[in-house]
Amino acid sequence: MTDPGSAIFSDVGFWATDMPSGGPPPAGGQGFAMSSSEMRALLQKAENLRITVQQQRDAAHTLSQADPPAPEPVSIEAVTGPNGVNFTGRYYEGHLQYQYNYLSELITRLKGALGIVESADQQAADGMNKTTGTLE
Repeated sequence: MTDPGSAIFSDVGFWATDMPSGGPPPAGGQGFAMSSSEMRALLQKAENLRITVQQQRDAAHTLSQADPPAPEPVSIEAVTGPNGVNFTGRYYEGHLQYQYNYLSELITRLKGALGIVESADQQAADGMNKTTGTLE
């Protein structure tokens, strides 16, 4: 199954129009073209929003852990049954996870367009360029 957060951007490009590597979008290319300052502002907003969504997602977990107020069938069904409190809490938590994935992919695409390389990615790239020993 494709991650719904990244599927929305599968055929969409991002271009920083005032950066040497940005340039104009390719002919027929779909996407977003904006100045690097606009893109950095959008990146900051997306990162802040992702933090908020993460905090909400973490707090939402308790909404799917309710216990029935009484050990009788109606209370048990209202909390643990289909469309009950716990089901609704899990649905909400899943919705927040979708938003988190969407924002994560947006952040990755914006950083890529701005040429921002994560330190782990840079370390991996550096490691690939360093070879020692002999191949037998």
